[in-house]
Amino acid sequence: MSIINVDTSNPKLTEKRSFDPVPKAVYPMEIANALVTETSKSTPDNMVVPVELVVVDDGEFKGRKVFDNLVICGPNAEAKSKSGCDQKIAAFAMCFGVLTKEQVEVGEGIDLDLFKGCTGMVDVITKVNVYEGVTSQKNVVRAYLFDDGSEAS
Repeated sequence: MSIINVDTSNPKLTEKRSFDPVPKAVYPMEIANALVTETSKSTPDNMVVPVELVVVDDGEFKGRKVFDNLVICGPNAEAKSKSGCDQKIAAFAMCFGVLTKEQVEVGEGIDLDLFKGCTGMVDVITKVNVYEGVTSQKNVVRAYLFDDGSEAS
């Protein structure tokens, strides 16, 4: 028999956790997981980097999670698809302060080990999700926001 010890004095253990999506908004978020590449299940030519984001402001949604996947398009991807994949990854790296716009423009590689714990502003929306005949709402990252150095007009 295996016995584990759990601190049952914590009143939060019996609170129901919400898995409802957070409302559409821009949130300060932290990368909670170590980023690693995996082979895409739907397109084995591509790689995927699963991302777990956590809201870090002091509002009512603090601690809530949003998930995203960064797709690294393989060599056989159409130019338009590859461009979209690369653009999202560049925005992600600039949003979380791992690369500057200048570093992206010269084509520096991106060290995934640098991201865990980084914070940035993320534009989150909700989308209809149908899974096994059940319709629900889920969060989707609309954009990773970054200061591109240009002046607002």
